[in-house]
Amino acid sequence: MLTIITGKSGAGKSTIVKELEKYGFHPVLTTTTRPKREKEIQNVDYHFVSEEEFLEKIDQNYFAEYKVYKTELGIWYYGSARENIESAGEKDIIILTPEGYRDVVKEYPSLEYRLVYIYANNQTIKNRLMKRGDKKEEADRRLRQDYEDFKGVENLAHRIVYNNENDKLCDVVNKIRKYLEVNFEHAETKTNS
Repeated sequence: MLTIITGKSGAGKSTIVKELEKYGFHPVLTTTTRPKREKEIQNVDYHFVSEEEFLEKIDQNYFAEYKVYKTELGIWYYGSARENIESAGEKDIIILTPEGYRDVVKEYPSLEYRLVYIYANNQTIKNRLMKRGDKKEEADRRLRQDYEDFKGVENLAHRIVYNNENDKLCDVVNKIRKYLEVNFEHAETKTNS
């Protein structure tokens, strides 16, 4: 069963997944043409590639899903490798958009999924985007894009977890961890019976 984390820009998805690593969860890295941010590391945060490399991978049917974003800084591509989706284990977690989630489910209808939606309010998101160094124009574009992309996500999600400025990260991570671990026990019981 693959765990998919979704949430708007600045909801705290990457930070949460990094914290979950401390409990034995494994992030499934996606590929992007977006420039690295200051503290990001190649093949730790993302597989950073050139646009040319990304387009070659599309031609090779490498991705289970991919998205194209027109940003204030150019066109950015994000995608998830088929092999990562196909080989995902119980403790693997991937970050996807709602559309990416739908595409993966459509591509692999026989796999089992858990979709956890990390919700953060707009003020929290704006503050986080500015804090991490996004330019105001790009932050505004992301907010507009997310407004459209996340319509109806509450109906898709198996669990919604709030991560606003007044929420403690450890509490948020523990809620998600407990939800996932209960599901592991349930899945193991089904397998063993």
